[in-house]
Amino acid sequence: MGRYVTQRLILAGFTLLLVSIIVFTLLRVIVPLVYVDAVDIIAGEYGHSDPELAAQLRDEYGLSGNVVLQYFEWLGGLLRLDLGESLFNGRAITTEMGDRLPVSLELGIIGLLSAILFSVPMGVVAAVWQDRWPDYVFRTFAIMLNSIPGFWLAIMIITFGSLWFNWAPPLNFKYLWEDPVAHIKIMALPALLIGLTPSAGLMRIVRTQMLEVMRQDYIRTAQAKGLAGHVVIFRHAMRNALIPVVTVIGLSLPGLIAGTAIFESIFTLPGMGQYLVSSVSNFDYPVVQSTNLIFAVLIVTANLGVDLSYPLLDPRIRY
Repeated sequence: MGRYVTQRLILAGFTLLLVSIIVFTLLRVIVPLVYVDAVDIIAGEYGHSDPELAAQLRDEYGLSGNVVLQYFEWLGGLLRLDLGESLFNGRAITTEMGDRLPVSLELGIIGLLSAILFSVPMGVVAAVWQDRWPDYVFRTFAIMLNSIPGFWLAIMIITFGSLWFNWAPPLNFKYLWEDPVAHIKIMALPALLIGLTPSAGLMRIVRTQMLEVMRQDYIRTAQAKGLAGHVVIFRHAMRNALIPVVTVIGLSLPGLIAGTAIFESIFTLPGMGQYLVSSVSNFDYPVVQSTNLIFAVLIVTANLGVDLSYPLLDPRIRY
């Protein structure tokens, strides 16, 4: 296992290196050539009338000189955990990430946990009661969740909550260590709404996998031996059925974290998604580069965690 983990870590390192090169090339080379440069936005009309000012800004922000050297300077900063500074507010990106990343992680993790708590029991019940009323009810519910965008539901809840019940989500964000009660009130609703859409897909996957496993010979053998129904379902069937489900769950977490931007905007949460959106609109290269690289780290870590969890679910699997 140690050899396998070492190989995967080396592969993860090469993957992240390739991602950093692609992101840097797109933002520092291609976008300025085909669209607009960050210095042109910062300097505005003054930059067009005063080339010396534009050149001074390029030197100040590290956007002048050889692009390859710029990349290695940025990569060296990453290895020192120095992500640089924002081009527009001058704040250290590491400080901003330290404040915003926990918010997005909390949203994504709670959303994923709520999706699991909803989808796994419903999928198991739908499979056990196949083609009966619980199966029809849960499948209909899953189709409804797939059809209703989570952000639309969030807007409807806020709109009708304010019109009918004189309620609105808190506008002043509080961190957990500042005010735990206020923090839970702020985070609970968007986190649950984020988990609605993936819960529909997870429920259908759980149901499909449970039906496939329950038709296997070893399940019929366990039933023929007289084992209790819950023992057959939870100890024999569910454990094997969860292997592809774990893959989907592990790969859903980075997507949930990266996809929190719209919910952070709706509920005015200071997370990574909102930070990335505002930085893209301002062509803040260092922030966009660092944010995309962090999302890549989350995805690579989730992939590795999913692969390492397989033998825990099924001892027959070996590396």
